[in-house]
Amino acid sequence: MRLANINRVRVSLRVKYLSLICYMARVDGELDAIEEAHLKTLIQLFEIKPKYEAQIFAKYEYSTEEIEQAFTELKEKGVAYSFLLDLIIMAMADGILMEEERLMLSHIINLLDMPAADYHNLINFAQSTSSLNLETMNDPMFSYVIDSFFLWGRQAQVKLFKQTSFAIDPKIDHYLKTEL
Repeated sequence: MRLANINRVRVSLRVKYLSLICYMARVDGELDAIEEAHLKTLIQLFEIKPKYEAQIFAKYEYSTEEIEQAFTELKEKGVAYSFLLDLIIMAMADGILMEEERLMLSHIINLLDMPAADYHNLINFAQSTSSLNLETMNDPMFSYVIDSFFLWGRQAQVKLFKQTSFAIDPKIDHYLKTEL
């Protein structure tokens, strides 16, 4: 699977992407230290200038129309799968997928008009990588899920970006991206 470079997408869309990721992180009521650190890593990877950081971290309540417009634009620009994977990884950063996060993800799937099977591939991958550590990398169960994800991605020609989170742990994220 070849990973594209999201930094070729205009900056306003990257800022919107990260603002919505931050919004997801707060859906459960708070932005915890792991989520904030991960978001700051994404800001660097997305090459976002400091002047946009306040906009990304703002406690903004999106209207239904704004969310629908944002997701339509993300889908049209071909970043929907990366965006959804980043959302899922962020939602699972604290180790638990809360009910509010599940409901928001369900709403997003509908807005993106994404097939349920694609969503399940993304969620299974994210759940597997969230509990990976370097000692369990060779566990057949994890290997199967991860190999299946990459096979599905290649066959379905899913567009993912090298800046997309494959795991919250930077070492695991790097490993997964280099083992493609």
